[in-house]
Amino acid sequence: MADETKQPTVDFSQVQPVLENYCYGCHGYGAEEGGVVLDTLHENPQASQETWLAVWRNLRAQTMPPSAEDQPSPEESELVGKWIQSSVFRLDANRPDPGRVTIRRMNRDEYRYTIEDLFGYRYKVDENFPPDDTGYGFDTIGDVLSMSPLMTEKYFDAAQEIVREVVPTNGKHDSKYKRIFFDGPPPEGEKEREAYARKILKRFSSKAFRRPVSEDTLNRLVGIQQHISSLPNRTFEHGVAQAIAAMLISPQFLFRAEIQPEPNNPGKIVNVDEYALASRLSYFLWSSLPDDELSKLAAEGKLRENLHAQVDRMLDDPKSERFIGRFVGQWLQAQDVESLSIDARRALGIRDLGDSLRVFSKTVRRAMREETEMLFEYVLKEDRPVGELLTANYTFLNEPLAKFYGLEGIKDLDKRTMKKVDLPKDSKRGGILTQGTFLVVTSNPTRTSPVKRGLFILDNILGTPAPPAPPDIPALEEVRKRGKKLTMREQMELHRSEALCKSCHARMDPLGFSLEKFTYIGQFQNEDDGQPIETAGKLITGEKFNDVQELSQILANERKVDFYRCLTEKMLTYALGRGLEYYDTPTVDIIVDDMLANDGKLRRMIHTLVDSAPFQKRRGDGNLLSSAN
Repeated sequence: MADETKQPTVDFSQVQPVLENYCYGCHGYGAEEGGVVLDTLHENPQASQETWLAVWRNLRAQTMPPSAEDQPSPEESELVGKWIQSSVFRLDANRPDPGRVTIRRMNRDEYRYTIEDLFGYRYKVDENFPPDDTGYGFDTIGDVLSMSPLMTEKYFDAAQEIVREVVPTNGKHDSKYKRIFFDGPPPEGEKEREAYARKILKRFSSKAFRRPVSEDTLNRLVGIQQHISSLPNRTFEHGVAQAIAAMLISPQFLFRAEIQPEPNNPGKIVNVDEYALASRLSYFLWSSLPDDELSKLAAEGKLRENLHAQVDRMLDDPKSERFIGRFVGQWLQAQDVESLSIDARRALGIRDLGDSLRVFSKTVRRAMREETEMLFEYVLKEDRPVGELLTANYTFLNEPLAKFYGLEGIKDLDKRTMKKVDLPKDSKRGGILTQGTFLVVTSNPTRTSPVKRGLFILDNILGTPAPPAPPDIPALEEVRKRGKKLTMREQMELHRSEALCKSCHARMDPLGFSLEKFTYIGQFQNEDDGQPIETAGKLITGEKFNDVQELSQILANERKVDFYRCLTEKMLTYALGRGLEYYDTPTVDIIVDDMLANDGKLRRMIHTLVDSAPFQKRRGDGNLLSSAN
């Protein structure tokens, strides 16, 4: 958080030579490309925060200076970044700003898992709710999880369907009945029946609202129960059912809200209470409400002191598969591999559509998704370095996927069950960049796309996204019509011949071309239309590679800080339910530094994340930049 008394650790006199060498040629001394002038901004840095923020982001993404110009060293870039951090934004690395989170409703998956954990019933959200909007690549973002009139109607309908399924009103006192009516049938006396209804509704509403229910709310729920049960042909059980239905349409259930003092004061930082912390943790790792153990610790005020043990317990629980599937599914887009429209006939050399679908089958696509999820799960649960996601010399296969990949000689594979297998030393596979999920979701329906593959790596591995493409750029298919049959690399060289395109393609294309020996359905090939495929390239930062295996090693080693930072930012975004801002930089740095000191262990990274200020604390709403001036 901003600290008005803290002195800058870097003086502008140290920074100015760097700006003079690399920036002022275009943005100073009378030059003002893009309307940006830097040589006078230091005179009042707080008045030009948005410009300095752009400078900071461009330096970290290595998009400024342009790739054709001389580049500052990492030390020089870091020096400028430290000056911006301390003098412009007045951030204190020892007291990070936790930011604020918009109140948000549960998304579809969270609703399904919450109902399942509350009642043991899986509501079919995909059939009954519209798809959720996403922001920053994830469907956990509070700012996009709004409540429309349509969603309000859907929640009313869902509540009635759920209580019909989970609250027995047919007089049968079976195990299903005992789940709700845990002390058996209702007693005869009026006061005793009211006390029993209160006991039932207090238990379920406290679970559903993720904190102890208030007396006023409980009285209203009991009132609903009494009113319904007093109607003709209605019973005690009917009353409980409708009280639970009311509970399921309450904002306290549908929205994840957090109580805080001074909610409109951006300078007021507080720990979230332990009930809110329990919810943050459970929806992060389980996509659902806190279980009894988390709730008990929160009620006793002991969750924080037992937080690491609870994280380990939750990661070892089968419910952590929800986090793995949802986070990996959105970060690496693995959830899309089964549904994308792909015409596999050209890649397979098969004319008949039915025959091609039997080769590139639903079974194979599902196995591709499971391969990616299981690699992440193994690295997480075995507390392995995250670099293994890129360089693993093992993978997870079943018989159909191994056959599809052309991996022979792997024994004891089942047709359905996936199994961890060691890859040969000369294998073309290893790590997420050679898995079917990545190769398919970054391709077009009938061909590979070096641009999509390169952009994916920039966005999701290096965390240095390229700017949007300029308008009116011709499609690659138009380039193909200019004459002879060209290799993909030759087509791309023509496509990016415009100076406007060249700097971005210099960053994307080498990454994408390293993967050209993998078809758009994820099989390996040595030639493209009878011509050899060239996969060698060089990163914009200078590292050279011959193929994707060498590229993966570079990303996991020489560029590991970029990978750690990108993964940290993605997981923080998913966990917090908001996009990251400039004031989150100290928090990201703390997590990345801890990863560097501990071999990039994935489980430890999650421990450090839940210890962080944004996960544990919050501040009031308002303009932080204005309040700092």
